[in-house]
Formats: sequence, C-alpha cells, structure tokens
Amino acid sequence: MDRIFQVPELRDAPPVLVDVGAAGGVNPIWRRIAKYSIGLGFEPDGRDIGKLSEASRAFRRWIHCEGLVAPSVAEGNGHKDFYLTKSPHCSSLLKPRNDALQDWLFADLFEVEKNVSFPAVTLHSALMEHGIHRVDWLKCDTQGQDLGIYLSLPEEWRYRMLAVEFEPGLIDAYDGEYKLWSTLKAMDDEPFWISNMQTGMAVRGVTSELRKQAGAGTFRWLEKLAPRAPAWVNVRYLRSVSAAQEQLDQRGLLLAWVFADLVGQHTHGLIVANEGIRRFGGDLFSEMATQSLRHLHRAMILSFPSWFMRRIGIGA
Repeated sequence: MDRIFQVPELRDAPPVLVDVGAAGGVNPIWRRIAKYSIGLGFEPDGRDIGKLSEASRAFRRWIHCEGLVAPSVAEGNGHKDFYLTKSPHCSSLLKPRNDALQDWLFADLFEVEKNVSFPAVTLHSALMEHGIHRVDWLKCDTQGQDLGIYLSLPEEWRYRMLAVEFEPGLIDAYDGEYKLWSTLKAMDDEPFWISNMQTGMAVRGVTSELRKQAGAGTFRWLEKLAPRAPAWVNVRYLRSVSAAQEQLDQRGLLLAWVFADLVGQHTHGLIVANEGIRRFGGDLFSEMATQSLRHLHRAMILSFPSWFMRRIGIGA
C-alpha cells in the first residue's frame, strides 16, 4: 500500500472517500487507507456524531459536512424538511411509513420525534464547494434516497468512480423510497458490477400483540432469538475494468486494485493488475498481480474447511 500511494498520480490526487449518512461512524473498511485519503462525512442528525469524530482523525484530510444532502435542491430557499426519528439511523428526508411498519418489531425506531428544516445541498455542489472534483468511493445510507443521490452526480463523475455502496430497503419503510429493485435496475446501466450483497434481517410482528401474547419475559428475547425476515440489503458495487464508457487511467487502475484488495475480491484485483500491466507495464502492476494471487491462495485455504463441511452435509 505504501508503494502504491507514493506513485505521483495518487500522492498528488489522494483517494476521495465520501460517506453520506454517516451516523454511527466512518465506513470501517476505509481504516487501512484512511491515512492516505481525503474523507468527507455528511450527517445532519448530530445525536450519534461522536463515533464519526473519533474515526475521522485517521484521515490525511477530513471534512465534516453538517448540511443535508438531497438528490435535488430548489433554487432560493435551499431548505428541506428532515424527519428525526427515535433512532438516528432511521432519520430521513422521507416520511416513515408508520402504517406499514407496524407489522415489524422495530417499528418504534421509525417514530418521528421532530420535523426539522435543514439547509440542503446536492452532493455535487457540496463537494465542489470544498474543492473536491471527484469521488472514488461513495457510501450512501440515507434511508431511501441512496440511488437518487448517486444519480444526481454528473455522468463523468459516476463513470470515474470506483466503488459505490447503498443500503436500499426491501419493505415499505418510507414514502417514495428507492428500494432494491429500482436500485438494481438503474445500476444495470452504470459501469459497475455487484461485488457483495448482505441481507439485513428483522423480526416481523406487531409489538403490542407480541408483548401481550408472549409475555414480558419472552418478549425481551424476541428481537435476538425470533425467526427473522429480509428487510433491507447492503450492496457494494465495484467499477468494471472492461466498461466501454471510459477507460480507467493509471491512477484509476491503481486505486481499483487497492479497493478490490480491501474488500477481498482478489480475482477482480488480478484482472485490474493485468490490465495495468497490459497498458502501462512496470514492476508495480506485476507485484500487484503477484499479491492478488497470494491473497487468493490464502483465501481459498481459509475457505476450505467450511466448503468441506457443506460438501459432506454438515452446517448446510
């Protein structure tokens, strides 16, 4: 990593890592490269901001933006209503669907405690204001607005981006939200591929009925032990090296390999390194290819026990 980030293309233009909806702290996967990077965190709900401040000290440069990021902002006023919910992680520009959420045990987290008018900005205008002219890795957790915020960026920015993370819902949680299906459909036209998808699970049930029927003693354990159902997903996209829209330059290929290594996609890292060898030559891309192979072999060895257990029918 030290050698890669000493290459002039990255030393002079460090990675730009943007976290929109950063309640609870900065993306943990960025820790390994934070000291080389410019980080930006957007979070209008300040109730859980302590974790964000603590993690931000690891960055080469950190910018905390208190403004509310929206897919679009009307000229003039520049303010939007923001629903502050019982849980800071559920606050949103969109009104919670309390009627539909009543069928889920975590419905109380979405109860609106206050409706506040915040100064609103688009992501593009906020970044330009801070002298940032690109995004390399975008993480959005905005409770229903992730896709809209991504699509609000200029096409040129999106095609140079190397990693994108969204947290779209599967259930009816907010009015007018972008769910998983609409996210998948829109991203199919963008130069990315899905590198990871994890399903968030929740207990389906009406709180008042379960508390009454199960009893206080049992109810306390329901959220921990009761059967769960899919409610949202965390989906990560990586930039496709073979995308026809625009070839990545040397900086882009170096950083694409770093991101692939961070998330454990070593076969993709090998593709990126080989593309770098083909187009730019040099020892560094060759060493990156060797490193990808080494990490791939290690990952396969570590995965063998669980594969073998599934193969013989244990833990399937």
